[in-house]
Amino acid sequence: MSNNLPNASLIRRFAAMLYDGFLIVALWMISTTLIVAIVMDGAEASGAPYQIFLYVEVAAFYIYFWHFKGQTLGMQVWKIRAVTERNELLTIDECIIRFLCATLSVISMGLGFLWIFFNQERLAWHDLASKTRIVYLGKNPYRSEQHPP
Repeated sequence: MSNNLPNASLIRRFAAMLYDGFLIVALWMISTTLIVAIVMDGAEASGAPYQIFLYVEVAAFYIYFWHFKGQTLGMQVWKIRAVTERNELLTIDECIIRFLCATLSVISMGLGFLWIFFNQERLAWHDLASKTRIVYLGKNPYRSEQHPP
């Protein structure tokens, strides 16, 4: 990975999150079906424990992809990747800090994301807190997109 990659725009980040949102909803549908069928014996799944479970499930989704791949599926489509200041894959600790701070960025009515417009390097709160960044990989970063001369 190159140090020269530019930080991703807010629009590209939101597009990747929207794409990932569809995957997360599908994951929630599967896990909720299993919970209702197996654990709840057909009863409604609700309440704080269920909400915490869904939150942890989303955290696991992002932490897994950021740590092992550097990208969620939505990030792959929008050609962006999460990297450390050293342009390496994130550690588990960096992923956890990034996810928790991204949660704060969202629940503050998006102010953490809007910080990109005020930060010279286009970094959000969770980028700064975790010492990571989201980079744009360019037009054709994947081998399958590259054409032989």
